[in-house]
Amino acid sequence: MKINFSYFVLFWMLISLVGCGSKEEKVSESIQYLNQFTSQMMGKVGSKSDLIEGIKAGQAFLNSKKEVFKKKVALTKNTNRAQVSEKTMKAWQKAVVVNLKMVEDLKIKHVGQALRNPKLSQALNKLVKDYRDILQK
Repeated sequence: MKINFSYFVLFWMLISLVGCGSKEEKVSESIQYLNQFTSQMMGKVGSKSDLIEGIKAGQAFLNSKKEVFKKKVALTKNTNRAQVSEKTMKAWQKAVVVNLKMVEDLKIKHVGQALRNPKLSQALNKLVKDYRDILQK
């Protein structure tokens, strides 16, 4: 009976180690997805000559990919810190801060235009809020 228990403990430890690796990879994939998603969304915003149309394109992109984006963020947020390395968690935190700042900076960059155009201000605030809500909730 003692041998069987030893095998069970060894088996459990091996499964635990395998699980750690997969979580590490999934968080790394989420970081890459976050960076790509933000770059694509910002590209949509800058793709139109009319800023409001660009923001609408960015909002449409966000809305179309929202569920996948939420799942990637939730997967990482729900990952126990013991399941990934400290380096990976810091990389995730840094990616969130950098990407969120990039989107928030749209408001600063276009503050003058937004003050003169309530529709622009509303569209800009909605895009930034929707993006922030996904990352912070």
